[in-house]
Parts: sequence; C-alpha cells; structure tokens
Amino acid sequence: MKAMTRPTSAIMALGSLILLALNGCLFDARDPEPPFAQAIYYLPRVSAENIWENCRLAMINRDASGWDTAVSENFVYVPDSETEQAYPQVDWANWRKAAEMEFVSRWFASNVTIEADLRDDPINTPAGSGGLAEWELIYLVTVTDTQTGGITRYRGRAVLQFTLEGSYYFLSYWRDEQGEQDPDSGATLETMGRLRGAFGF
Repeated sequence: MKAMTRPTSAIMALGSLILLALNGCLFDARDPEPPFAQAIYYLPRVSAENIWENCRLAMINRDASGWDTAVSENFVYVPDSETEQAYPQVDWANWRKAAEMEFVSRWFASNVTIEADLRDDPINTPAGSGGLAEWELIYLVTVTDTQTGGITRYRGRAVLQFTLEGSYYFLSYWRDEQGEQDPDSGATLETMGRLRGAFGF
C-alpha cells in the first residue's frame, strides 16, 4: 500500500477540523470567566488605627475575609438597649466571633453597596497602652439596596477595644451605646446592632 503523501495528510487534517467545528465541539462558546477580584490593600496590623481602617476597607469592599482577619478570636459584641429589645430572639449574651462572622458573611453577600465613615474625629480615640486601646467614637454607615435603590443609614456611638495579641492588633470588643443624629436630616438613626439583629439569627 502506498504511503500517504503530505498534501493528502494536510487535507484530511483540515477536513477533521471542519467536521469538529460543524459539530460544535471545537469552537463552542465557553462560560465567561469570573472577573479577577479587585485587590484590597489592607494596612499592617500594627496599631488600632490600622485595624479600624481595615474594618472600613473590608466593609466597603464586602470582604468577609478582611473582617475575619481584623477581628479577634475573643471578640465580643454588645448591642444598645433598643436593639436588644427589638431583637429578643438573638442570643446577644453569646455574640462572639462566630456570630459576628455569620452576620458579616450574610450581610456582605446581600445585594447592597456600603459606604462607611467609621471615625468621627472629634471623639476621643487615645492610642492606648499595655497592648489595649479603648476608643469611644461615632460611626456612620450607608447601605444601598442595589435592586430597589433604597438607602438605609446607621449612625451610632460605640465603645471599641483593640488588643495586641502576639505581633498584631485586633478588634476585640464593640459595644453600641445609642443611635446618633443623621448629620443631613437630623433624625436619630439606628446603630449597626439593627443590622446584626436582622442578619445574625
């Protein structure tokens, strides 16, 4: 039997490619690749200030892993009295890191955008000593529902503690004291405890 010539081999290979294309095997459109996640440049965890900024970055980027890194394994959250009364079914007495991360994961996964101003500069925020920094501040968080366009703002006075654990600082304690006035409307807004109540059970 005669050996196949090169032109004949090329023609057969071309014919195979055409058949594959007609059957939809070779050039089928693939599902689109997910976009690359935008890099978030967190600050070194060497101070309370950096940790609080990292909390803001995690919040506005809806990055649960960033929140997880900023929050101590010994984290405690204490709601304001109005929130506690509004959500009696929530086990506030045992709100530790697991509950905080469950809340954050659910909230960040919802169809929202988040803006955050987490530090009211006139409020006293001492640097701390002995590996513990305690701050009292006012924060403002604006949440927009991307489906309806509805906007909800949360503004509260809180007491925070940051602890040095090994080489890094962590947010270890958050106590909401009361809702504060909206700087635009003058209405008293709810604290972020209401968000925790809505997502945390």
